[in-house]
Amino acid sequence: MSPLAAAFDGEGMPTVYIVAENLQERDPLAARFAREDVVVEAFPDLQAFLSHEALDEAGCVVLDCLSSGAVVEAMIRLRAAMFEALPVIVLSPRTAVPLAVRAMKEGAADFLEKPLEETRLIGSVRAALDGSRARAERARRKRELIVRYRTLSARERDVVDAVLGGRGNREVATQLGIKPRTVETHRSNAMNKLGARTLPDLVRIWLDLRTGPAL
Repeated sequence: MSPLAAAFDGEGMPTVYIVAENLQERDPLAARFAREDVVVEAFPDLQAFLSHEALDEAGCVVLDCLSSGAVVEAMIRLRAAMFEALPVIVLSPRTAVPLAVRAMKEGAADFLEKPLEETRLIGSVRAALDGSRARAERARRKRELIVRYRTLSARERDVVDAVLGGRGNREVATQLGIKPRTVETHRSNAMNKLGARTLPDLVRIWLDLRTGPAL
């Protein structure tokens, strides 16, 4: 098993998406990564890639641009299309520091000059896939938390918000017009539903839920 595939052993193979207009560049890249035992999908241009409906969260994009001007435009389009989860490795016919800096500011994970050094290319893709796997796992966990969160009653959410705001049970009870014992019951139920065994667990989960898109 290749080093790239070994990193995902037992967790499903990642996908390397190759976007290259030049067929003579695209096919060798696809063949090279196919030897790494990862899934490879190749696209003739950025629009074809953006139109693809079944993108794997665990993967990366190898973007081969024919011109320097296309690099920044492509990165802007990818960011606008909300592809933050997929790291993008930019291949460019030349390296200019301002261009590399701009591409990285637009979200590129790496910027490689052609002709490519194979060791550097494979290492860059390995790092990108490692990062993608971590992000995919965080996204999976966030989805699970949201499903659990939606099982909470409105009162349970109010209680957790108040408790994590630093109020004691009696203060929360007065604020919500319920008994302190009821506050404890609601908090316990909320913790069970969210899978929080301790108060620090509940704090971490609540913070995770409050980051990113609104619930």
